[in-house]
Amino acid sequence: MPQDYDKIFRENLAEIILPLVRKTVGLNPQHLENLPEKLQRTVERIPDFLKKVVDPGRESYILHIEIQTADASDMVYRMLEYAAMLLRKHKLLVRQYVFYIGEGRAKMPVLLETGLLTYGYTLVNLSDIPYRQFMDSDKPEELILTVLANLEQEKPREVINYILQKLRHRAPDHFQLGKFIRQLEILSQLRNFQSIVSEEAETMAHGFDITIDRLYIKGREEGIKEGLKEGVREGMENGVKIGNEQGQRTLILSVLRKKTLSPEQIAELLDVPVKLVLDVQQKGV
Repeated sequence: MPQDYDKIFRENLAEIILPLVRKTVGLNPQHLENLPEKLQRTVERIPDFLKKVVDPGRESYILHIEIQTADASDMVYRMLEYAAMLLRKHKLLVRQYVFYIGEGRAKMPVLLETGLLTYGYTLVNLSDIPYRQFMDSDKPEELILTVLANLEQEKPREVINYILQKLRHRAPDHFQLGKFIRQLEILSQLRNFQSIVSEEAETMAHGFDITIDRLYIKGREEGIKEGLKEGVREGMENGVKIGNEQGQRTLILSVLRKKTLSPEQIAELLDVPVKLVLDVQQKGV
């Protein structure tokens, strides 16, 4: 689902946005300042990424980025709406970029000319970017973007295996490793590599415990199977969401028994209240 991909980029943009714009569009911002996310006049818009760039000795500007999985023919009008609201509010130059992460190359219009108005934004197809731009990075947030780039003549399985091995050594802890594997699997759906990611992650699992990671990747550990009898798995945005309280408690208990995560980490992983995790810890299912 599009919101799954949006969520990943929202989670990771704070870490990867500067390297991303340097590598793809030639900007080199040194200092970013927060801006209100919501833009409201008669309509409300929430940009994917919006910052004020303040570099010493240079003119400040607004950096606005949108992430697209669909080749939207009306994108130029949406970006114009953003630009108009930002210009009116901040009275600064607005630099706008759309990063297309969907399949193939986007052909959405980037220029609008009507009457006295001429407007345009920059479109970046991640499938045009050489995969080495991301795979050579030591940042997991950048590394997982490799599957969206141009793999050139490389075999997808070999590239994915390398990504997983590098994630294993670069992720700060077991919990973060699981998060990045889960994100890699979701992004890989955009290139039909999901089965490869799952298979290679299973192979990597031999020799060390990634049971928690598999909760992210496949959602098919014993506790999840029981929880799914009455509930629904909803995409893996912040872990696994189970619609039935009994299923939630069963799943929580399964993770607690691994004794690898704190109640707070389990709550974040499974997108449940910490209070519920503590209750299961005390009372069981």
